[in-house]
Amino acid sequence: PKPFIHHIGITAPAEVLAEVVSFYDIVLGLKPGYRPEFDGISGYWLYSGDHPMIHLLEDENRQGEKSGSFDHIALRCSGLTEMISTLENNGIDFFRFESKETSQIQLFISDPSGTTIELNFFES
Repeated sequence: PKPFIHHIGITAPAEVLAEVVSFYDIVLGLKPGYRPEFDGISGYWLYSGDHPMIHLLEDENRQGEKSGSFDHIALRCSGLTEMISTLENNGIDFFRFESKETSQIQLFISDPSGTTIELNFFES
């Protein structure tokens, strides 16, 4: 079988993680769920349905620096108009990019930890 992305991980101080949890709930409807104990490392798992999609780890020394060459998370989405309304209603800045060649619209946003998220919408 071919590999696929199982989850992404974000590490930040506790107060930033609280903002990150709220951000992903507002923007993508991801909800905190079951997370096993990890020897005193606090955090959250944010679920899309039954799948733990984003793993958040508390680290008081992490201040949003990039992790190596990691640049962004890309997600395939639907409901472009609703997403733009959600972003605007919550004061979340975004950059819109359209590719006529691929019939694709991309919205780029940043979460409170500084992670860039690319939201991909394909026109029908």
